[in-house]
Amino acid sequence: MPTLLVAAPTPLSGKTTVAVACARALAKSGTNVSLERAGDDANADSDRRLFSSLGSASGDAKIVEIPAGDLSAALEEHDGARVLIVATPATTAEASALARSVGEALAGVVLNRARRPEAEAGADFDGVAALAVIPEDRQLATPSLDAVAEALKAEAENLAEDGPRSLGRLVIASIAADPGQDYFDRTRAESVIVRSDKPDLQLAAINAGAQCLIVTGDLPVLSYVRERVAEDETPFLSTALDTKAAVEAVEGLYGTTAFSADADSLSRLDELFAGADLKSLFVTAG
Repeated sequence: MPTLLVAAPTPLSGKTTVAVACARALAKSGTNVSLERAGDDANADSDRRLFSSLGSASGDAKIVEIPAGDLSAALEEHDGARVLIVATPATTAEASALARSVGEALAGVVLNRARRPEAEAGADFDGVAALAVIPEDRQLATPSLDAVAEALKAEAENLAEDGPRSLGRLVIASIAADPGQDYFDRTRAESVIVRSDKPDLQLAAINAGAQCLIVTGDLPVLSYVRERVAEDETPFLSTALDTKAAVEAVEGLYGTTAFSADADSLSRLDELFAGADLKSLFVTAG
């Protein structure tokens, strides 16, 4: 079975994102793909859960994400596999060294999180041009609600059990006394951080269609707000952190947590990888 190893010189380079993109592109072209995650590093278990929900148990080709770093053991285990390396602008030198170590097994390099994609489109990795240059993207960098709940040590309600959900467009509630629904409408808020002593703003966020409510501070949330949250099944996170500390904790998650793979992120992923000939990765695999 043709096998593609997805590798990177450092963790959190975007291996999971690229592996999912390849699998989806191949599936759309009629090639059934199995997704696997090797190793036991920090994100291995969450990646395996994600892959099991997205990929086939068997297929015409296999994509295996391997831990960051040396590839020798993986290449020995998967004889004849090809290697796709995921680099970032900060790891181009390390990615070039990794490409040299792979030799003829190299299938290509993807440059992820490019801040100047047009200028970096000609990126060269030891004589190998980047197969695709993926711009730094807010949607793909957005953390999942599960990751946010963990970072805030929050009491969580109504989180999706049937699949991941990302934080979406995050808006901090105004400190003004007015209900604020116009503000949430205008800012197209998808998730709202609001103080626990602001029930009017909490309800205004829900009325404006917020998909998640993050309540900060140690005051109890009023019963009628909780009733509305339960009625609408709005994801609800309650943290003892104050608003400033909560915002700082959430900001630290962007681009540093595992790919959330909710419906919006997958759709955006398809857009960004639409121009890459990913099926060619398996043409000479054996």
